[in-house]
Amino acid sequence: MDYIKDYLNFLENNQRYSPHTIHSYSIDLYDFKDFIQNTFDIDLINVKRIHINDWIMSLSESGLKASTINRKIVALSSFYNFLINKNIITKNPVNNISKPKIPKRIPQYVKSKDLNADILDEDLGTNAASNFEPMRNILIIEMLYQTGMRRSELVNLKNEDIDLYRKTIKVLGKRNKERYIPFTDDFKKLILDYINIKNDFFANKQIDDSFFVLKNGKKLYDKFVYRVVNSYLSDINYISQKSPHILRHTFATHLLQQGADLNAIKELLGHSSLASTQIYAHSSIEHIKEVYSKAHPRS
Repeated sequence: MDYIKDYLNFLENNQRYSPHTIHSYSIDLYDFKDFIQNTFDIDLINVKRIHINDWIMSLSESGLKASTINRKIVALSSFYNFLINKNIITKNPVNNISKPKIPKRIPQYVKSKDLNADILDEDLGTNAASNFEPMRNILIIEMLYQTGMRRSELVNLKNEDIDLYRKTIKVLGKRNKERYIPFTDDFKKLILDYINIKNDFFANKQIDDSFFVLKNGKKLYDKFVYRVVNSYLSDINYISQKSPHILRHTFATHLLQQGADLNAIKELLGHSSLASTQIYAHSSIEHIKEVYSKAHPRS
């Protein structure tokens, strides 16, 4: 019996996993099946912890990154939980397996002096009040930096999500979790400028109800947002990644450097656990070290 095929059908029909995820799980599980059959001459339901440890060692020796190996372990554990629920086995052999440690990288961020108004205004020129696309692009940059929202969250913003009276933005995050992000009076003015230009630009035209739209009135797409951000950050040479996500890192890092509470940053970012937010504390420590080395007379 092909237990893997049954499991993949379950993911597709019951769990609604994406085709990409199902394809990845399929490769991982059939590769594991080949490994234990060729190495130990056993089938999937007779696997023990020792066999999985040997498999992990084999993956490490092949040069795979720890993050890739951990993804494969997650797929395998999920598969065995499926077999438990089907009463095919009684114990998950992946339980208590030690995963390879992933080295923590301190997130890159843009220095505040490189996100000033002069840089953001340079594309507008004297026709800012009537130029829809430059105004929209500037607001995209500012929205990502001043709210810390994810690229997908920005793309999916609706007109009704912007509450100008309360100065909040409703964001629909991962697993459809809602959160509200406040904004300043200055940012409110920028939003109003964009809304007015947008209304003039699309006067008497039917357009998508998304807050950010293309010049044809249709909803933005992820790659478009990436190109906008990449263009604005292209001259900053101390960051290797010039993607929308780096503005999310920048948002969190700047808040922490200004003394914001880590739990508050967690809520603003929409993280499910504090562990995900904790990495920005390392960025703050690096900033403190830099300030110390420049300012202390003994340094």
